[in-house]
Amino acid sequence: MAIDLRNGPEYWRLRKVIMYLPGDELSRVNKDNYRDYLFRGVVDPGRLRRDLFGLINVFYEHNVDVVLLNDVFEEFGWRPSYIPPNMFYMRDVMGVVGDKVVLASMRYEARRLEPIILRRIISKYFGWRLALDGFTGFFEGGDLLYLDGETLLIGYGPRTSFEAAYQIGRRVLETGLRTILVPLPEHRVHLDGTMMPIDRDVVVASIKSISHYPSLVLYGEDEYDTFFLGDYLAENGYTLIDVPDEELKTFGANIVVLDRGDVVMYSWNKVVLRRLMDYGVDVVALDAPEIMRGGGGLHCTFNTLIREPS
Repeated sequence: MAIDLRNGPEYWRLRKVIMYLPGDELSRVNKDNYRDYLFRGVVDPGRLRRDLFGLINVFYEHNVDVVLLNDVFEEFGWRPSYIPPNMFYMRDVMGVVGDKVVLASMRYEARRLEPIILRRIISKYFGWRLALDGFTGFFEGGDLLYLDGETLLIGYGPRTSFEAAYQIGRRVLETGLRTILVPLPEHRVHLDGTMMPIDRDVVVASIKSISHYPSLVLYGEDEYDTFFLGDYLAENGYTLIDVPDEELKTFGANIVVLDRGDVVMYSWNKVVLRRLMDYGVDVVALDAPEIMRGGGGLHCTFNTLIREPS
């Protein structure tokens, strides 16, 4: 089953994604161990699947193809005996750079098996090429975002180590992209929960979080610079839509971009929602509390297979 990969800037038109609908593995998460599994609380499995189908329906309404890993397991004829309860946060299991895959190396034991499971599918079924394999340290796909067609952002901090981010960033240079390594404050989990480019010159972000420490931009072999990312974006003509602290905690920056000016976000982040609508962005507001209870945002629940220029 060959599936093309063509990733690009978050504001390009979303065409195809991969998702996973969780099953009985969620029963392993209870009131005594949910923190060990990195959840915010105990999720209701039926309601969680309902929340995920809510996003899938939005994808279908916007002509986005959805590949379910569940179906892939069935067609491939193999399903692991144990699937980690976090597997439905498919964003973190890999990063997609152009037409290649960077498999994650998870920091926490609760999630360490996820990329190992996916590796077997990738190597024997999808026909995808692994890129930047063999780096050391930790990397999770939620820390990888395209800023534009020439620039890849890699966050590092709680889940991705600087060691891995730097090695991946240096290798990404071989693809013709420059890389900006963005250090995250201790309280931010992933870059996609801290900022999201929603158009060529518009970024939704916690400005103070992306300006907490200086970023490192890699232009080429021994060509680099340092700056504060918030200042860099402002000086280069970006409009920054700030996410207040309270809405940052409820994934106010973790936005799904369907196309330029067309996004999906959690309904309860009213300040960000109003700021986007005032700016002229079309917003689909979803209630999906069980996804958040699991410890993630809407952008965390899928990985991009194809984005196309719009």
